Amino acid sequence: MHLDELDRRIVGALQVDGRASWRRIAEVLEVSVSTVTRRGMALLNSGAVRVVALPTTTTTAILEITTTPQRVDAVARELATRPDTIFVYVLGAPARIVVEAHQPSGGALARAVIDELPAVDGVTAVSASPILDYYRTLSSWMPGQLSPAETAAINGSFGRQPPASMLKLGDADQQIQDILEADGRAAVTDIAAAVGQSETSIRRRLGGLIGTRIDVRAVVAPTLLGLDVSAFLWVRTTPAAVPHVAADLVASPFVRYAAMTMGEHQLVVDVAVETLEDFRRFVTEQPWTSTVESVRSSPVLAAYKRSGIRVEERSAFRR
Repeated sequence: MHLDELDRRIVGALQVDGRASWRRIAEVLEVSVSTVTRRGMALLNSGAVRVVALPTTTTTAILEITTTPQRVDAVARELATRPDTIFVYVLGAPARIVVEAHQPSGGALARAVIDELPAVDGVTAVSASPILDYYRTLSSWMPGQLSPAETAAINGSFGRQPPASMLKLGDADQQIQDILEADGRAAVTDIAAAVGQSETSIRRRLGGLIGTRIDVRAVVAPTLLGLDVSAFLWVRTTPAAVPHVAADLVASPFVRYAAMTMGEHQLVVDVAVETLEDFRRFVTEQPWTSTVESVRSSPVLAAYKRSGIRVEERSAFRR
């Protein structure tokens, strides 16, 4: 599917606020409401763009899984079916699978690493690194389709990571979260009918949930935005330098994801750029490279899951 400039700007608006109304997006982009509605609905109906919701309150971990060569695709597909996986990528150099997974209860990580994943046919090794802190997730990624002024006009809090909170949701809020996980743009009227509360009450609850307990994001393949080179990086630095390196990393609009992990490498980073030359410059010429000890990078060859949604994507590297 080809996206023109207006399509990409509409995608950018949905990345900034997945629940923004077509009217509000049209006002900011200075395009007619009918055009934005038609284009936006076409993007959503095609599946090229999906608006989803994820809880922000669970413990997560990065898993690296190696397999026999002939089982890479089958194992990645099986991992993508697991309800606890958030993203599933197949990497090169060397070929392996990297997964972000929820670990919602005591012992979940141990069960996954010791019992469940090694039992999958073809898996030869599993390693796990719990995530200690997030610096960017897809809810705060939009690679420049909108200006800063347009971004602020749609969502003034865009780019801020949600505060950590492990308080249990009440029944009504949990129902709302379940609805949004199925459809991030579910209408307030439909949510109100399903929950059995007034639209006013639902709007109030949504205001307290989104951006704090629920992370609503637009999911789109980077290649549709002209970013044909995706890579996953493991960055080693001193623990004290992590916040400074992370700040330099997320200053780049091409960093889609950055998190601090427990393990040999302090930071894991998902980056998407236009060309291999752009990637070379990213890992050799950017400010963050001057304060790190080492970088291990691998190309993302295929994506099987993004933001909890199963996908079928193959990378198209170009120089």
